[in-house]
Amino acid sequence: MPIKFTGLFKLGPGERNSFCANIIDSSAPTADFYFLVIISALIVAMGIMADNVILVIGGMLVTPLLSPILAIALGILINEEKVIVRSLKILIMSFFFALAVSFIAGIAADFDLARVGIINFMRPSLFMLLIAMVAGVAASFSWAKPYLNDRLPGVAVTVTLIPPLSATGLALAKGEWVIFLNAFNTLMLNVIGIVAASLFIFALLDFYKSKERVVAEVKLEEKIIKQVKKKNANKKAGD
Repeated sequence: MPIKFTGLFKLGPGERNSFCANIIDSSAPTADFYFLVIISALIVAMGIMADNVILVIGGMLVTPLLSPILAIALGILINEEKVIVRSLKILIMSFFFALAVSFIAGIAADFDLARVGIINFMRPSLFMLLIAMVAGVAASFSWAKPYLNDRLPGVAVTVTLIPPLSATGLALAKGEWVIFLNAFNTLMLNVIGIVAASLFIFALLDFYKSKERVVAEVKLEEKIIKQVKKKNANKKAGD
């Protein structure tokens, strides 16, 4: 039976709206989100220090970093500054926490980063950018298609974000500046590649039609955050 590709890049309004709600919710700046970033970075940092690929892969499965990057791509597509700025802030804060925990781990542990085999794979190049773009296609397409959600763990491993981020923190701790630059530039190439590829996929899937829903989800998030802050302030005042 011939394979039909006519519906490959088609989503209904309900599916697009559901994805928009999911991507904003999964990248919300909550304590749970940042805790997972920290745990993921710590696991990967320990994996790098031990030169243990299994630990590194395990940490990659934990990280929620992909969702704010996809949210950035979505914000660029719909040309909504509030969504872009919001997602960038979450991503930068995530990077800060991951760098901090990796730096502390690097200071506390005694190891030779230059002799870690995994580090040799973190060299920025056009090929690395191509890999990041292909991974971005897989990530954005899998997230957008509800019935492909069981593929997300595999996508998390393909999208290499936490390893170069943790390596950057470890290199900073050890004063390995060449490794630091290689890891940091690899991280930036991965982010750029994922955003570029996601923009392409989201455009094919007509996500520009969901601008109102994305904006509404961000406004709802802001409202909930304000309510939580007000509740905590009242609780402290009562104490």
